[in-house]
Amino acid sequence: MRKALASATAVIASVFALTACSPDYAPGPAGTVSERSAAYFKSGGWRYRLTVTTADGQRHSFRVTRDDYRHCFHGSAYPTCAHRSEGTP
Repeated sequence: MRKALASATAVIASVFALTACSPDYAPGPAGTVSERSAAYFKSGGWRYRLTVTTADGQRHSFRVTRDDYRHCFHGSAYPTCAHRSEGTP
């Protein structure tokens, strides 16, 4: 009985650890958000992308976390928009 309980606890702990960790994507260049997209992939869940236009007019598209996607709207300044803390307007 103890072995089964220990095994179940280990499985639950490992699942929690894997789901609690958020992915850490490389930050994109500073610029103005010109496009946002979210797509669902059957094998991997949701994937979020931002496209920013830099000061020299170049457009760069890159993958971001869900939190960054939720905080950065069209026309906002990246990466400033991604670093908002909860409760900050």
